[in-house]
Amino acid sequence: MSAVGKPHPKEKFTPAEDVKLRALVQFLGTSSWNKVAEFMGTRNARQCRDRYKNYLAPNLCTKPWTLEDDEKLNNLINTMGKKWSQIAKEFPGRTDINIKSRWMLLQRQLAREKENSKKSNNFFNSIEELSLDISDECNLPVASDLSDITTDTIYPDYEFRL
Repeated sequence: MSAVGKPHPKEKFTPAEDVKLRALVQFLGTSSWNKVAEFMGTRNARQCRDRYKNYLAPNLCTKPWTLEDDEKLNNLINTMGKKWSQIAKEFPGRTDINIKSRWMLLQRQLAREKENSKKSNNFFNSIEELSLDISDECNLPVASDLSDITTDTIYPDYEFRL
Protein backbone atom coordinates (compact mmCIF):
# COMPACT_ATOMS: atom_id res chain seq x y z
CA MET A 1 0.00 0.00 0.00
CA SER A 2 1.08 3.56 -0.56
CA ALA A 3 1.58 6.07 2.24
CA VAL A 4 -2.10 7.04 2.33
CA GLY A 5 -3.32 3.44 2.36
CA LYS A 6 -4.46 3.26 -1.26
CA PRO A 7 -3.40 0.70 -3.87
CA HIS A 8 -0.49 1.52 -6.19
CA PRO A 9 -2.29 2.43 -9.40
CA LYS A 10 0.70 2.76 -11.74
CA GLU A 11 3.15 0.17 -10.44
CA LYS A 12 3.65 -3.11 -12.25
CA PHE A 13 2.50 -6.30 -10.61
CA THR A 14 5.38 -8.18 -9.02
CA PRO A 15 5.89 -11.91 -9.56
CA ALA A 16 4.89 -12.44 -5.91
CA GLU A 17 1.63 -10.53 -6.48
CA ASP A 18 0.93 -12.66 -9.56
CA VAL A 19 1.37 -15.85 -7.53
CA LYS A 20 -0.85 -14.51 -4.76
CA LEU A 21 -3.51 -13.35 -7.24
CA ARG A 22 -3.60 -16.76 -8.97
CA ALA A 23 -3.99 -18.50 -5.61
CA LEU A 24 -6.77 -16.14 -4.49
CA VAL A 25 -8.66 -16.59 -7.76
CA GLN A 26 -8.32 -20.34 -7.46
CA PHE A 27 -9.72 -20.16 -3.93
CA LEU A 28 -12.35 -17.37 -4.32
CA GLY A 29 -13.18 -17.59 -8.03
CA THR A 30 -13.67 -14.80 -10.53
CA SER A 31 -17.01 -13.46 -9.33
CA SER A 32 -15.87 -11.63 -6.19
CA TRP A 33 -13.07 -9.27 -7.19
CA ASN A 34 -13.70 -7.05 -4.15
CA LYS A 35 -12.86 -10.01 -1.88
CA VAL A 36 -9.80 -10.85 -3.98
CA ALA A 37 -8.61 -7.23 -3.72
CA GLU A 38 -9.24 -7.22 0.02
CA PHE A 39 -6.97 -10.26 0.48
CA MET A 40 -4.39 -8.87 -1.95
CA GLY A 41 -4.07 -5.74 0.15
CA THR A 42 -2.01 -3.88 -2.45
CA ARG A 43 -4.46 -3.72 -5.36
CA ASN A 44 -8.05 -2.72 -5.99
CA ALA A 45 -10.74 -4.96 -7.51
CA ARG A 46 -10.36 -3.58 -11.02
CA GLN A 47 -6.57 -4.01 -11.01
CA CYS A 48 -6.92 -7.61 -9.83
CA ARG A 49 -9.60 -8.43 -12.40
CA ASP A 50 -7.72 -6.80 -15.30
CA ARG A 51 -4.41 -8.41 -14.39
CA TYR A 52 -5.98 -11.85 -14.12
CA LYS A 53 -8.21 -11.54 -17.18
CA ASN A 54 -5.54 -10.07 -19.48
CA TYR A 55 -2.33 -11.75 -18.30
CA LEU A 56 -2.79 -14.63 -15.86
CA ALA A 57 -5.91 -16.58 -16.84
CA PRO A 58 -5.05 -20.16 -17.84
CA ASN A 59 -7.15 -19.99 -21.04
CA LEU A 60 -5.07 -17.19 -22.56
CA CYS A 61 -3.17 -17.92 -25.76
CA THR A 62 0.54 -17.44 -25.13
CA LYS A 63 1.88 -18.81 -28.41
CA PRO A 64 3.73 -16.32 -30.62
CA TRP A 65 1.83 -14.43 -33.29
CA THR A 66 2.23 -15.82 -36.80
CA LEU A 67 2.38 -13.94 -40.08
CA GLU A 68 -1.09 -15.33 -40.83
CA ASP A 69 -2.38 -13.94 -37.50
CA ASP A 70 -0.92 -10.52 -38.34
CA GLU A 71 -2.52 -10.56 -41.80
CA LYS A 72 -5.87 -11.61 -40.31
CA LEU A 73 -5.61 -8.81 -37.74
CA ASN A 74 -4.82 -6.26 -40.45
CA ASN A 75 -7.78 -7.42 -42.56
CA LEU A 76 -10.16 -7.30 -39.58
CA ILE A 77 -9.06 -3.78 -38.66
CA ASN A 78 -9.54 -2.69 -42.27
CA THR A 79 -13.10 -4.05 -42.27
CA MET A 80 -14.23 -3.52 -38.65
CA GLY A 81 -12.09 -0.64 -37.50
CA LYS A 82 -10.35 -0.62 -34.13
CA LYS A 83 -13.07 -2.51 -32.28
CA TRP A 84 -10.69 -4.56 -30.16
CA SER A 85 -13.33 -6.58 -28.27
CA GLN A 86 -15.07 -7.62 -31.48
CA ILE A 87 -11.78 -8.47 -33.17
CA ALA A 88 -10.68 -10.50 -30.12
CA LYS A 89 -13.62 -12.84 -30.73
CA GLU A 90 -11.87 -13.90 -33.95
CA PHE A 91 -8.72 -14.89 -32.00
CA PRO A 92 -9.59 -17.52 -29.37
CA GLY A 93 -7.54 -17.09 -26.22
CA ARG A 94 -6.46 -13.55 -27.05
CA THR A 95 -7.90 -10.56 -25.20
CA ASP A 96 -8.82 -7.15 -26.53
CA ILE A 97 -5.76 -5.77 -24.74
CA ASN A 98 -3.55 -8.38 -26.40
CA ILE A 99 -5.03 -7.57 -29.82
CA LYS A 100 -4.53 -3.82 -29.39
CA SER A 101 -0.97 -4.32 -28.10
CA ARG A 102 -0.11 -6.43 -31.13
CA TRP A 103 -1.58 -3.85 -33.50
CA MET A 104 0.37 -1.04 -31.84
CA LEU A 105 3.59 -3.08 -32.06
CA LEU A 106 3.00 -3.68 -35.78
CA GLN A 107 2.39 0.04 -36.32
CA ARG A 108 5.65 0.94 -34.53
CA GLN A 109 7.55 -1.60 -36.65
CA LEU A 110 6.00 -0.21 -39.84
CA ALA A 111 6.91 3.36 -38.86
CA ARG A 112 10.48 2.25 -38.06
CA GLU A 113 10.78 0.50 -41.44
CA LYS A 114 9.51 3.60 -43.26
CA GLU A 115 11.99 5.78 -41.39
CA ASN A 116 14.87 3.42 -42.18
CA SER A 117 13.81 3.27 -45.83
CA LYS A 118 13.68 7.06 -45.97
CA LYS A 119 17.18 7.29 -44.45
CA SER A 120 18.46 4.69 -46.91
CA ASN A 121 16.93 6.53 -49.87
CA ASN A 122 18.41 9.82 -48.65
CA PHE A 123 21.83 8.17 -48.41
CA PHE A 124 21.69 6.77 -51.95
CA ASN A 125 20.30 10.03 -53.33
CA SER A 126 23.20 11.89 -51.72
CA ILE A 127 25.70 9.51 -53.28
CA GLU A 128 24.03 9.88 -56.68
CA GLU A 129 24.11 13.68 -56.43
CA LEU A 130 27.75 13.58 -55.37
CA SER A 131 28.68 11.31 -58.27
CA LEU A 132 26.86 13.62 -60.71
CA ASP A 133 28.75 16.62 -59.31
CA ILE A 134 32.07 14.82 -59.67
CA SER A 135 31.31 13.62 -63.20
CA ASP A 136 30.38 17.18 -64.22
CA GLU A 137 33.60 18.59 -62.78
CA CYS A 138 35.76 15.92 -64.38
CA ASN A 139 33.86 15.68 -67.68
CA LEU A 140 33.17 12.01 -67.07
CA PRO A 141 30.34 10.24 -68.84
CA VAL A 142 27.41 9.38 -66.60
CA ALA A 143 25.80 5.96 -66.79
CA SER A 144 22.09 5.93 -66.08
CA ASP A 145 22.34 2.27 -65.22
CA LEU A 146 25.20 0.10 -64.02
CA SER A 147 24.75 -2.08 -67.11
CA ASP A 148 25.71 0.98 -69.22
CA ILE A 149 29.19 1.07 -67.72
CA THR A 150 31.90 -0.52 -69.84
CA THR A 151 35.67 -0.22 -69.87
CA ASP A 152 35.31 2.11 -72.88
CA THR A 153 33.16 4.44 -70.81
CA ILE A 154 35.64 4.57 -67.96
CA TYR A 155 38.88 4.48 -69.98
CA PRO A 156 38.04 5.75 -73.49
CA ASP A 157 41.67 6.20 -74.62
CA TYR A 158 43.10 3.07 -73.08
CA GLU A 159 43.59 -0.11 -75.07
CA PHE A 160 43.12 -3.30 -73.11
CA ARG A 161 45.25 -6.27 -74.15
CA LEU A 162 45.23 -9.82 -72.97
